[in-house]
Amino acid sequence: MLKIARVLFLTLTVLLFACTQEEIVTGDNAKMGKLVLGNVEVSAQVGDMQSRATLDASILPAGTEFSITVKSEDGSFNQTLEQGAVSCILPVGTYTVEAAYGEDVISTDTPYFYGEAKSVEITENTATSVTVEASLQSAIIRPVMSDELLAQYSEYNLNVTGDGGVFTTVENEQDVFVPAGEEYYLHLSGENKLGEEVEHTWDLTDLNPGTRYIISCDADLPSFTLPEQSETNAWSKFIYITPMTAENMTSHSEMADKVMENIVYEASADNGSTWLPAEYDSNKGKWVIKNLQPNTTYTLRSRFGAVVSFNTQSVTTENAQQLENGDMDQWANDEYTTYGMETIYRYYVGNSSSDRCWGTRNTLTMDGVKDGNSGGTSNQRTAYRWNSSTIPTDDAKSSQAAEIRTIALANFAINSGAANWWELWNRSSMAENVLNDATVYIGYLYTGKEDIMTTDEPNPNSYKIAQEARPLSLSFDYKYAPYNNDNFVVSAYLYDTAGNQIAHIDDYKSGKAQDAYVTKTLDFVYDNPSAKAGYIYVVFKSGEKNTVDDVQHIEGSYGANPWSLDTFVGSVLKIDNVKLNYDYE
Repeated sequence: MLKIARVLFLTLTVLLFACTQEEIVTGDNAKMGKLVLGNVEVSAQVGDMQSRATLDASILPAGTEFSITVKSEDGSFNQTLEQGAVSCILPVGTYTVEAAYGEDVISTDTPYFYGEAKSVEITENTATSVTVEASLQSAIIRPVMSDELLAQYSEYNLNVTGDGGVFTTVENEQDVFVPAGEEYYLHLSGENKLGEEVEHTWDLTDLNPGTRYIISCDADLPSFTLPEQSETNAWSKFIYITPMTAENMTSHSEMADKVMENIVYEASADNGSTWLPAEYDSNKGKWVIKNLQPNTTYTLRSRFGAVVSFNTQSVTTENAQQLENGDMDQWANDEYTTYGMETIYRYYVGNSSSDRCWGTRNTLTMDGVKDGNSGGTSNQRTAYRWNSSTIPTDDAKSSQAAEIRTIALANFAINSGAANWWELWNRSSMAENVLNDATVYIGYLYTGKEDIMTTDEPNPNSYKIAQEARPLSLSFDYKYAPYNNDNFVVSAYLYDTAGNQIAHIDDYKSGKAQDAYVTKTLDFVYDNPSAKAGYIYVVFKSGEKNTVDDVQHIEGSYGANPWSLDTFVGSVLKIDNVKLNYDYE
């Protein structure tokens, strides 16, 4: 594609003469006057601006290099003054003074300047001063071969041919001065690095004087654009590329197939110092640039050999946000004293009851303990009546973990629920009474700032937390002790800012006993991968079963009636190091 730009030259003034020579021109008329030559103002203005806008100072003419010609308007007098003359004696009359530099021919080193002052009156015995404004009369052709183009050639030649077959060899980015208004041909020929002979010709017509025409010599090279890249293509550690099609070819559309077969997509985070190439994932049918840094702005481009896309685009990767307290190391609690001055706790996963991002069912399963007392057989502060279903444990992969328990809680105070008074003092009878009148709660651990206050399943929309990045998977370390063929359950959901689900992990279940920590990774399935994330909800459940047959009596350390630390526990799931993963595998 022919690209022409007009360039702005500066206007400057040059002293015409630096000596005091005088030339006397005689004539038959005895009435004579004097012409005094002052300055030649050299003007070389053109239209558009470019970075290399002016002629090099070394190529501009000095004042003494101009040829000065004096002509009478009636045609009776025409004489070119000797070089260096600053004045002349002329017969009285009207004259035109011309200033010229160079020749109006094709040249690579000498521009043609011309100017004239008309109607200069010479009067008797009077010195008349005149200034001539000379402007650039040449048009300028400048071929520009980009570095990308030069890299394609083993050797090449550039030449300009004018009317009459005048042939001039020119270098890359060299000005060629040519007479305006004529037709010219810029010809590029050479051999590319594949050993192919290539050539191209540009036809240049109607060139204006004082104008530099920059010819972008893309010749045998295609030009193309990178299609629009959505900001949602940029994940935390990789970027999907929207690939080019034939419609992105802006020249040489016949090369579209070849370009598409050999195109490279690249990203740079350091202003182009280094470029990271994309790979094609045949399984997903996508171009992807991997191993990127989160929360970083990358410039994207496409490249065919050394030819790069006409445009670039910038996108910023997401921040690879992690779940707060995913290592399960921060816990807080409220203490309650049971019978025998033993202590039970209401636990919070976080720094305090008001500073947490993980929720449990502890508020529900401890509800009412605050109203109990710690003395006498009528007290309610006993572990089998009120207890936290999710607690911290030192049996962790690192530091602390969350122990999520299925737990049964008695529905009666310890001074009731027995058919005979002696059952209050018999441990096994009391355990039987509990299992005859208890509510079983599956243990929960989930993202949220509030605890579930009902026995119903939680509504994810009520317990999601802010999440700005889109993870690919969820991983965690766990141990599991199932009871009565139970299964633990893990689910996760990602939402956009409007609360619409965009990805999910639906109810992963396992009933396999695991007495040593193992790592499990679950992949998100994206319903709408082009939507930005706004919220996330992750939930761990100790099991699925919630009848009294799904728990067993666990004797506590307190050995006296009312055995206030005894519990009724079913399946136990221990969770540590919950992570969101963003690396493209």
